[in-house]
Amino acid sequence: MSTPPAPRRLPDRPSEENLKKQAKRLAKRDNIPLSTAQHRLANDYGFASWPKLMDHVRALSAPPPESALVAAAIKAATEANPEEIRNLLARGVYPDLRDQHANPLLTLICKSPAPPHQRLAAAKALIDAKPQMTAFGHDGTTPLHWAAWHGPVSLVELLIRAGALIWQGDGHGKQSIDYARDGVAPDKQQLVELLDRPVIRDPLFKKAVTAIHTGDLPTLRHLLSSHPHLVHDRATEPDCYPQDYFRDPKLLWFVANNPDLLKKMPTNMVEIAKTIIDAGAEQSDLQYTLGLVMTSSPARRDDLQRPLIRLLLERGAHINDPWFVGELGHRETDAVLAVLEAGVPLTAPAAAGLGKIDDLSRLLPSASEDEKHAALCLAVINKKLDAAQMCLDSGADVNRFSVCHKNSLPIHQATVNDDVPMMKLLIAHGAKTDIPDTLWHGTPLGWAIHTKQPHAEAYLRSLAAP
Repeated sequence: MSTPPAPRRLPDRPSEENLKKQAKRLAKRDNIPLSTAQHRLANDYGFASWPKLMDHVRALSAPPPESALVAAAIKAATEANPEEIRNLLARGVYPDLRDQHANPLLTLICKSPAPPHQRLAAAKALIDAKPQMTAFGHDGTTPLHWAAWHGPVSLVELLIRAGALIWQGDGHGKQSIDYARDGVAPDKQQLVELLDRPVIRDPLFKKAVTAIHTGDLPTLRHLLSSHPHLVHDRATEPDCYPQDYFRDPKLLWFVANNPDLLKKMPTNMVEIAKTIIDAGAEQSDLQYTLGLVMTSSPARRDDLQRPLIRLLLERGAHINDPWFVGELGHRETDAVLAVLEAGVPLTAPAAAGLGKIDDLSRLLPSASEDEKHAALCLAVINKKLDAAQMCLDSGADVNRFSVCHKNSLPIHQATVNDDVPMMKLLIAHGAKTDIPDTLWHGTPLGWAIHTKQPHAEAYLRSLAAP
């Protein structure tokens, strides 16, 4: 999932006593411990725990000096005053505190009219206290959006290193690079270059990638002949970026179009791939590219997934993950079928994700606990209800975090699929609906609300109804 769930909004003047009563009513209705009800309610309002929700409410509603402290924190963030921010944090100000418009302190710093060096220092002071880097403001923006708008590059790099996500969209789907392009930063050009991933700074490498993207086989052959090192080079990206799946890409990786950089892939992409392989691409490049191709929906869309898989297998690539967690975790079932047809043995997780019930029945009795768990996760993601039932009956742990989309539980994935029958099955087997995911800190209800899954939302709300 690429967007976080939106929390319920607190009243303008939240009452600590009222929230405590809500938690007690929830505990009574659902026959759960009060602590569990408090945790669930805090998650629904967008807080990681009940104490953090209470801290926030007390900060907003308490009499002086607490209320004065909150006002001082908002003022210090708006003015990007690093010394005052450090002082207030030391006095107990919550780093995820929001102003009256629900804007986090870090957003206020990044939007501040203060000089760039001052915003950078203020952001560093607050980030040292570990605020949530992906938190949305009232308008659906994150701190990174405003850092990209105003600059400087060093502030954007700081946020990315601390966990901000450049692909996270605002309420209208605009990403940080869109803010950089439209923004007012003096170093706009450098910001756009930084945020336009993959970042390719070597002119020769960039020409070769352009040739791949345009299907310009003569130019690609000339470049590889004149500069043999290109087939072994990497596009070394800025070190602020995490080690994600397309960090520092090799040339062959680009034939997969994963990430999706092209609206339409060249029809001669298989010939492009052959040319790069014949130029001396390393075995590890073929291996990695196979994984990229198998999880590439653009390659499937353009009828190039199977031909590229076939080529890579013929040239020596092989399957490292017989469970196909990445592929089935992104519903690339045809890619999995293609390699199974090539003779790769079927496993229980793959059978579950594909809905091959007879094979799953045969494989589950000898499957390990990890295999059963992976099978459950892939069955849920691919909406294979009967397969999920079999996995649960075999003892798969319904409240264990997923093998794919590891920040979430199976119930989160069923929710984002708007798959109420699957949700009912999971809950009947003990799935908890009050455990937040680890990236967005959202409960399944929060995911349903934000991703606009009406049936899932209605079902989850019905569980708390009297």
